[in-house]
Amino acid sequence: MTDQPLNTEYTQLIDDINDLEESLYEFHLRLRNMTKRHLYRGATPAQKMAGMLIEQIDTELVALYRRAAEMRSHLK
Repeated sequence: MTDQPLNTEYTQLIDDINDLEESLYEFHLRLRNMTKRHLYRGATPAQKMAGMLIEQIDTELVALYRRAAEMRSHLK
């Protein structure tokens, strides 16, 4: 009987981590598209700055994605 709540909590934790990882990946793809739109040849300085800032946010997001993947790997 004690194992059932632990198994349920463990399964919920894995589901939460998987959802987090999926959401972060989808957001990463959106940011990459935004970066491409702002860092094209002939872009204005403001567009280039926006693209660089978006690219930095994406870099930080990828680090979070990796941390979520590490969390999942530790649960195996």
